[in-house]
Amino acid sequence: MDFFNLHEELLKLQDANYFFENEVSVKDLDTLELDGMLNDTTDKIGESSSSITNTELFDTMRSFVKNFNELKSATMNRVLDIILSGLQAEYETTSNDLDADEEETYSEHRMALELYGFLLVWLISNAENKADSKSGANGTMAMTGGKTKRQRQTKSKTPTVNSSDEWDWSAQKPVTLSLMVKILELKIKKIWSSTHERDTFVSLFTKSAYRILENVTNTKDSAIKKIIYQILSVCVKDHNHAFGAQTSIMQNLQYYEHLAEPMAEFLDVLAKQYDHTRLTEEILIEISNKEFGSQDTIGPKSFSKFLVKLSELVPKVVAKQIGLLVKLLDNESYTIRIGLIEVLGNLIIDLASQEEQATNYISQINGFFDALDERFLDANSFCRSKVLQVYLKLVELKAKFPKRRQKLTDLVIRSLEDKSCHVRKNTIKLLTRLIATHPYGVIHGGELSVREWEDRLEKIENELKAIQPPQEFTEVGAESSTSLLSENDNQSEDMDVDMPDLSNQQNTSADEIMRLQLTRRYYSDAVRFIHQVHTAVPTLCQLLGSTTKSEVLEAMEFFVTAYTYKMEFAIDGIKRMLHLIWIKDSNDEEKGIRKRLIESYYKLYIETDISLTNREAVNAVTKNLISFTYNATLAELTSLEQLMSTMMAEELISNDVIAKLWSVYSVSTKQIPKMQRRGAIIILGMLAKAKMEIVQEKTDLLLKIGLGPFGKADLLLAKYTCIALQRLGGNKARVKGSLSNDSIRLPMSHPIFHRLKQMIEFQTSSQEWFAVAEQAINTIYLLGEHPDILCGEIIKHKTASVFDLKIPKADDMDIDGDNFLPDQEQFMAHPLQLSQLIFIVGHVAIKHIVHLEFIEDEWKRRKAEAESKDTEKSTKNPGDDELEQVAGTTEDEFGEAVAHIREKELLFGENSLLAVFGQLISNICANNKTYNYHTLQICATLALAKLMCVSSEFCENNLQLLFTILERSSEPTIRSNIIIALGDMTVCFNNIIDENINYLYKRLADSDNLVKKNTLMVLTHLILNGMIKVKGQLGEMAKCLEDEDQRISDLARLFFTELASKDNAVYNNLPDIISNLSSGDNPVNEESFKKIMKFLFDFIEKDKHTENVVEKLCQRFKNLDDRRQWRNIAYCLSLLPYKNERIIKKLLEGMSHYQDKLHENDVHKAFSDIITKVRSIKPQKPEMKQLIDEYESKIEEFRQRSQE
Repeated sequence: MDFFNLHEELLKLQDANYFFENEVSVKDLDTLELDGMLNDTTDKIGESSSSITNTELFDTMRSFVKNFNELKSATMNRVLDIILSGLQAEYETTSNDLDADEEETYSEHRMALELYGFLLVWLISNAENKADSKSGANGTMAMTGGKTKRQRQTKSKTPTVNSSDEWDWSAQKPVTLSLMVKILELKIKKIWSSTHERDTFVSLFTKSAYRILENVTNTKDSAIKKIIYQILSVCVKDHNHAFGAQTSIMQNLQYYEHLAEPMAEFLDVLAKQYDHTRLTEEILIEISNKEFGSQDTIGPKSFSKFLVKLSELVPKVVAKQIGLLVKLLDNESYTIRIGLIEVLGNLIIDLASQEEQATNYISQINGFFDALDERFLDANSFCRSKVLQVYLKLVELKAKFPKRRQKLTDLVIRSLEDKSCHVRKNTIKLLTRLIATHPYGVIHGGELSVREWEDRLEKIENELKAIQPPQEFTEVGAESSTSLLSENDNQSEDMDVDMPDLSNQQNTSADEIMRLQLTRRYYSDAVRFIHQVHTAVPTLCQLLGSTTKSEVLEAMEFFVTAYTYKMEFAIDGIKRMLHLIWIKDSNDEEKGIRKRLIESYYKLYIETDISLTNREAVNAVTKNLISFTYNATLAELTSLEQLMSTMMAEELISNDVIAKLWSVYSVSTKQIPKMQRRGAIIILGMLAKAKMEIVQEKTDLLLKIGLGPFGKADLLLAKYTCIALQRLGGNKARVKGSLSNDSIRLPMSHPIFHRLKQMIEFQTSSQEWFAVAEQAINTIYLLGEHPDILCGEIIKHKTASVFDLKIPKADDMDIDGDNFLPDQEQFMAHPLQLSQLIFIVGHVAIKHIVHLEFIEDEWKRRKAEAESKDTEKSTKNPGDDELEQVAGTTEDEFGEAVAHIREKELLFGENSLLAVFGQLISNICANNKTYNYHTLQICATLALAKLMCVSSEFCENNLQLLFTILERSSEPTIRSNIIIALGDMTVCFNNIIDENINYLYKRLADSDNLVKKNTLMVLTHLILNGMIKVKGQLGEMAKCLEDEDQRISDLARLFFTELASKDNAVYNNLPDIISNLSSGDNPVNEESFKKIMKFLFDFIEKDKHTENVVEKLCQRFKNLDDRRQWRNIAYCLSLLPYKNERIIKKLLEGMSHYQDKLHENDVHKAFSDIITKVRSIKPQKPEMKQLIDEYESKIEEFRQRSQE
C-alpha cells in the first residue's frame, strides 16, 4: 500500500501535468471500451469497497478523473456514481468497524478513504472548472497577481464536449456533500493517529467545499450552502481546521467579492449551531489590523459586506471586537468606512431591541451614536450618505432616543447644505422620517402644529407658577424630575409612554409638581423639534428647484408629510411645489416630478376620507380648490392653472365637484365672501382649459353673474369671468408657423359681446376696471369674427362720454405754463375717464396687431386648402401651371399688404380711428406736469409704448420721448412698463432699438427692485435669443450676481449659466467684465468682486482659453498703479485651473509685468495659492514639478527684491 501518499499526491496534483504510472489513455478509447472498463471497475468495487486499494483499479479511476472533462455526459455520470457508491460503502464498513473497535481494519480503511477522497476532490475540481468555463465564472476570481496553479491546470484542459452534450452535476452536489458530512462525523481520530495525516485527509473535504463556493451559481443555492457550512463547521469544531478556515476566509474575502455574505453566514452557523465563536473573533481581530489602500476596490468592498452581514447575524460577537474594528473608521478606503458605519447601526439596533438594558448597554449605545455623528463630517460623500441611510433605519425603532433625536435633527439640517446631491437627497428623506416617527404623539395625537404645542406649553407653565410647593418638596421634586428624565432618556424610551402613568398618580403636592415638570419638558422638547424643522424650510424650498430629480422628489415628500402633520410652514413649500408642473417628465418615468406633484396635490386636497358622505366629500374638495386662489400671486395662479387643467385632463376632478363650483359661483340667495365666488370661477376657468364644455354649457350663467350685477359690484369677478369665457376660443395653443386653426369665432351679434361692451363702458372710479377692460378686450379679439368693429364703437362711445363731461370755456384755453390750474380744472376731461379711454386705445392697438397676424394666417390656411383641392386638376391640365405661377405671388402681396396696414394705416391713415389718439397720447406723456394725474401718466405711457410696437415710424418719432420718461420718471410702474415694452420693440424693430440699448442696461442699477428684475429678464430674453449683440455691457449684468434681492441674483446666475453654453460668450467678454467691475463708473467692492469672479471663472474650462486668459491678465499688470486692480487681477489668476505645463509657462513669461507688484501681500498670496493648487494635482508630471519649483523660486526672489 506504499504506492500512494496523500500529501505528496495532492502536491503533484497542483502541477499542470499530473503524471502517474499505468495511466490509461481514456480519450483514445471508444465508447464500448470505456463502458467495459467501467463495468469491470463497478463489479470489483461492488464486491468490496476496499478494492480501490488495488493499484490497477485505482490508476484506471485516476485516468478517468484526469480526463473527466473530455468524457461524454453518460460516462461522467458513471464515474461519479462509482466513486460515490464506493465511498458510501466504505463509509458504512468503516462506521461498523469503528463501533466494534476493529483496530486491525483501521489501516485498510484509512487507505481506502484517502483514495476515494483523493478521487472525489479531483473530480469536484474538474467539474467546477467545467461549470466555471461554461458560465464564464472564471472571471469572478479577481487575483491581484498572476494565475494560480488551479487556473493554469484548468486552461490546459479545455473541454471538447459538444454543447449538445453538456454535463450538469448540480443534482448530485447535495448527495456528494452530505456524504462528506457523514465521513467527517466518523471518529476519524482512531483511524488517523498522526495529526498531520488527519489534517491532510480533512483538507480534501474543506478544499472541495471552498472550491464549490467559488462558483457564484452555487452560492445562490441555499441547500448546497447549508451542507457546506455544516462541513466546514464540523472541521473547525472537531478536526482542528480553525486556523485553516481563518486563512481561507481571509483569502476568499480578498479575491471573491461574492463570498462576503456566505462567509458571514458560515460563521453564524458555526456560532449558533456549534457554539464556536473563537474563529469569528480571530477573523475580526485580523481584519481590524488590516490596511486597505485607497486604490484597492475589491478587497475593501468584500470585507465591508462581510462585516455588515456578520453584524446582522451575530451582533454580540462583533460588539466584543468593536473596540478594535472602530479603528477602520480612519482607514483611507471609504468603502471600508461605509461598512463600519453600517456595522455601528446594526449594533445599535441589536442593543436597542434588548428587553433588559443594562448600564453598559446604554454607554455602548451612546458610544456608537457618537461614532456615527462624527461621520457626518466624513470627507467622502458616500460615507456621509451611508450615515444618513443608517439613521433612516434607526429612527424607525421603537426606542426613540429623545436626547439623540434633538442632536440628530441639528446635524441633519446642517447636511442640507452638503455639496453632494446624494447626501442632500438622503438628508431630506431622513428629515421626513424624523417627522413621521416623532415621539410626541401619545397624549395629543400625532399633529405638530406649533401654535397648539406652544399653547400647551404656556398652559403647563402657568399651572406650575400657580402651584406653591412646600419648601421641603422643592429640591426633592426637582431632583426626582431630573432623575426620571435622565433615566427615561438613558433607557432610550419615548417620554410619552410614561405620561399616562404620571397623570394617574396620587395628587400630592410633590407628585403633582413632578408630573407637571415632566409634562413641561415633554412639551418644550416638542416645540423645540418643530422650530428645528422650521429652520430647514428655506433651504428645502430652494431644493425644490434643484436640477437633480431625486432631490426634488424627496423635498416634495417632505412638504407633503409636514402638511399632513399640520406643520404651519409646510404651506410655503406646497405653494412652491406648484411651479414644478412645468417640468416635463420623460415617457418612461414611472415616478416623474410632474406625476408626483399631481399625486401629492390629489392626496392633500382632492382625496377625501372614506368616512365622509358623498356630499361632505364634494364640499370638502370644493373648499380646498377654492382655497388655492386665496392671496395667490400671478405666478402661482399661472402654475395652478396648468395643474388644474392637467388634473382635469386626467379626469381626477369629478363632475359633482364641478357642479358644486358652479353652485358657489352662482349663489344669490345668501351673501358669500367675494373671494369665495371669485375662487370658484377661477378654478372653473382653469378646468375649462382642458374641457371647454365646462364653460360652454354655462355661458348664460357667466353673462348673468360675472358680467351682470355681481360682476359690476366685484370687478375682479368680472375679470375672471372674462378669462373663463376665453376658454370658448378653444383649448389648443396656437403653434407659431402652423397653418392649422381650431379656434372658434362667434358672430358679433352674440350676447357675449353686448355684455363685454357694457362692462368696458361701465362707469367706475375703481382701479380694478383696467384689469377687467384688458381681459374684456382680449375676449372680444379672441372670440369675435370682427372685433375691430366692436372695439371701434367702444372707443367712439368712450370718447364721447369722456369729453362730454366738461366743455371748456374760451378763456380756459389760454393756459399759463407757470400758473396752471390745480387738480381737475386744468383738464378738458375727467382724468380717470381719460385714463380709461387711453388704456382702451393702447390695448386695442396691440391686440389688433395680433388680429392682423391671425387674418394673414387664416388667409394662408384657406389658400393652402384650396391648393390641395386643385392638385388633381393641375395634374390633369398641365396648361394651368402658367396661371398658377402668376397667382403664386398673391401670398407675398397679401403679406406686404398686412405689413403696410400695420406700418402706415393704423396710426397714420386718414380714416384710422387709432391715428386720432397718437398725438394726444404723445402730448400727455410729454407734458407730465400739465397732465399730472398719476393714473393718467401710467396709462398714457403704457399706451404710447403699445402704439410704438405697431409702427416703426411712430416708434422712431417717439423713441427719445420714451427714453426721457424712462430716465426722469419717479414712478417705478412707468419705468417697469417701458422696460418691458422696449423688449417687445427690440423684437419688432431691432435696428431702431439696438442703437439705444444702453438705456436698458442703465436700468440694471435702478433703485427699484421690480424695475431691476424686469430689466434683467428682458435683457436675458434678448441676449439668449440672439436679438441683440453684447457689446461690453455684461459687467452690469454681472453686478446683479451679488444683488441683495435673492430673486435678482438667482436670475443673473441662470443667465450666465445659459450664456456660458453659447459660443464661449463668457470667455469672450471676461476682460470687459473685469474692467467694468473693478475700474468702471460704478465699481463693486472687493468682496463682491471676488464672489462674482469665482462664479464666472468656473465657466473657463478649456485649456486654450485658460492660457489666453492668463496671458491677457498678466499683460494687464503693465502700466497699472492702482493697488486694488493689482489685487483683483492676481485673484482672478488664482481662480484658473492650471492643468498643464503650457499654462505655467504663460505665468512665467508674464512675470515681467507683475514682478514689481509682489510686495503687496494679497498679490503675493494669490500667486502662492496658484503654487499650492498646482502641487495638489496628483499624480504630478516631472515637467510640471520642475516648472512649478522654478516659478516658486522666482516668486520668492522677486518678492524679497520688491520688499527691499
